[in-house]
Amino acid sequence: MPAALPQKNNQKSKLKMEIVFSIIIPTYNRHNELSNCLKALIKIEYPQNYFEVIIIDDGSKIPVNITKFKKWLNISLIRQKNSGPAKARNTGAEIAKGKFLVFTDDDCIADTNLLKNLEIRIKEKPNCLIGGKTINALPNNIYSTASQELINYLYSYYNNPEKPNFFTSNNFTLPKSYGSSVLSMLKY
Repeated sequence: MPAALPQKNNQKSKLKMEIVFSIIIPTYNRHNELSNCLKALIKIEYPQNYFEVIIIDDGSKIPVNITKFKKWLNISLIRQKNSGPAKARNTGAEIAKGKFLVFTDDDCIADTNLLKNLEIRIKEKPNCLIGGKTINALPNNIYSTASQELINYLYSYYNNPEKPNFFTSNNFTLPKSYGSSVLSMLKY
């Protein structure tokens, strides 16, 4: 059951759907990866009308086209001059309609239970930044493997189960009300 249930609009006697999650995905020249990411989001087991997907095309040489995904997702596309993933995430956060911002990258494949699991964690810790596990989907790629090993090390070094202190920018969620203060730190 979504964290923000539909609310009755007294004037029109219709149910007003409130977007709970805004999934923000920066992308730059990675059309195939983005397509795979969006295909995974179509399979998410959560009411489609309670989340939106915001793609920020960070100046790709060939502009991103999301037309084929509009049939299955509440999706929007913003194009900006190439400014890096942090600026793209901030751009997405500025236009997000959801109560919670979910950040992922174009090469990430979301688990079908992503939003259900986030909802459970949000109910437990409503005022916290929530991060998740990342799994290397390209184990035969030495760069992906090295990156994953570094992330695994940093997670184990900086985090304990009760009070984590480190999250990768491709896999975290926070209340939109925290957006500007937290996202101002994401300038890399």
